[in-house]
Amino acid sequence: MESKKVPYGISDYKILVEDNYLYIDKTKYIEILESQGERYIFLLRPRRFGKSLFISMLDYYYDINSKNEFDKLFSNTYISKNATNEKNKYYILRFDFSGINTSSKEHLLKGFSEKVLRAIEKFEERYNVKVQYKIDEMPSVVFESFLNNVTKEIKGKIYVLIDEYDHFANELLAFDVGTFEESISRIGFVRKWYEILKIGTETGLVQRIFATGVSPITLDGLTSGFNIAKNKTREVNFNECLGFTEEDVKWILKEVLGDAIDIAKEMPLLQKNYNGYLFSKNAKVRMFNSDMVLYYTSEYKNTGMAPEQLIDTNVTSDYKKIANLFSLKNKKQNLEVLEEIIKGIAQKTLITAEFSLMKEFSRDDFCSLLFYMGFLTIGDSDFIDVDLVTPNYVIKELYFDFFGEILKEEGQYDIDVNAIRNSIRSIAKDGDVKNFIKLVESVLGTLSNRDFIKFDEKYIKIIMITYFMMSKIYY
Repeated sequence: MESKKVPYGISDYKILVEDNYLYIDKTKYIEILESQGERYIFLLRPRRFGKSLFISMLDYYYDINSKNEFDKLFSNTYISKNATNEKNKYYILRFDFSGINTSSKEHLLKGFSEKVLRAIEKFEERYNVKVQYKIDEMPSVVFESFLNNVTKEIKGKIYVLIDEYDHFANELLAFDVGTFEESISRIGFVRKWYEILKIGTETGLVQRIFATGVSPITLDGLTSGFNIAKNKTREVNFNECLGFTEEDVKWILKEVLGDAIDIAKEMPLLQKNYNGYLFSKNAKVRMFNSDMVLYYTSEYKNTGMAPEQLIDTNVTSDYKKIANLFSLKNKKQNLEVLEEIIKGIAQKTLITAEFSLMKEFSRDDFCSLLFYMGFLTIGDSDFIDVDLVTPNYVIKELYFDFFGEILKEEGQYDIDVNAIRNSIRSIAKDGDVKNFIKLVESVLGTLSNRDFIKFDEKYIKIIMITYFMMSKIYY
C-alpha cells in the first residue's frame, strides 16, 4: 500500500482527502463548537499551527454546495458518524486577510478592499449568482450593499469564515503603530467593516462566524463595534484543536516513514525542538507545532535522515518579521523581558484576553502578546497567574537571534558570522578557545558605560550562547 503523502504547505482540506495526504482528524471540534451554543467564534493560535486547514475543513462541512460530497470528503473521520443538523446547511462567505501590503495607509486600505471584493466574487462564482453591490467605495459600504442585496439571490443563511483576521495588524504592530491605531480605532475602516458584519448577524442573514488569527490585540479595538464574538483560544476544550499531540506525531512518522525511522529514537529530538505549547492552564496535553513536524517528516522522507536545519525557514522568516515587537510602546520594559527570558526566568503573568495600544501597554500585556505569538507558553500556574516559559529549543534559538540583532544595533558594529563559526569550529575540533574569546572581548569593547550599569557575568554568558547558537555545532 502506498504511504500517505506529507501535506506540508497544503491548507485545502479537499486536496488532502482526494490526493492521499495525511490528515489528523480534527472534525470532533465541529460537534464541540456547536454543542456550546455560541454562533460567533474567534480561535487564535501562533503562526503555522494549521488554522487555514481547519477553516477549509469547516468550509466543506457546512457548504450547501458540498452536500453530495460529504461521504467522500469525511469518510473515516469522527464527524462522518456524528454529523450535526447543521451539516451542508449554509452559503459560505470566506475572507482571507493575509498578504495585505502594509507599507502605507493607502496600500493597507487598497489591500483590505481588494480582499473584501475577492471574497464576494468567489461567493458569486461558487453559487452561480450575480449580486448588485457597490464596488468603488469604502470596504464597509461595499460589504453592506452586498449583504443588503444578496438575499434576493440565495435561499438560505450565510456562514462567514475569516482566516488571518489580524495578519495585517500584526505586520503593522512591528512597523507602523500609528497606522494600526488609526485603522482599528472608532472611525477606522477595519472597525467599520466589522460593524457591518455585526448588523448582518442582527438581521439574521449571517447565522455563524468563525475567525482565526494570532493575537487578540485587534479584538480590543473592535469590541464596541463587534461585541458579539466569543474567544475560545484559552478554553481547555480547545487546547488540542490545532497542532499535533505526541500520539499524532508518532502516527505521522509511522504512516510516512514506516521502518525507515526509529520513532523511539527520534521522538526526543522532535519534543525538544517542536513540542511544549499549552494554551489553557487547565489542559494537560502539550502540543507540537504542526508545520514544524510536517517539515521534519517531509525532509526525512526525501533524504532518509533528519533535516540538518531543524528550523523550517518559512517559520523562521515569519517570526523574524515580529522581532520589532521588542520595540513596541515601552522598549526598555520589553528588553528587560527579553533578557529575563534568555536567562531562563519564567514570566509570572496574568494573561490578558484583549489589550489595546491606545491604553497603557503593561508588562502583562507584552508577555501575553508573546504567548499568543507562540514565543512563550504556559508552564506552571498559580491561582489566576501563570508562569510563561519558552516552549522549545527552536523558539529559544530565535530569541538568541533577536538578542544578536540588538547587540549589533546597540553596539553599532557588524557581526562576522563566518569568524564566529570558525572560532567555534576551532573549539570543537582542537579545544582552542583563543579566537572565540577575542570575539567576545570585541563585543564588550563596543559597549558604553550605560550598558555596563548592572552588568554581570550573566550577560557575558548570554553573548557567548548567542554566538554558539549561530554555529549550529553546539546545543
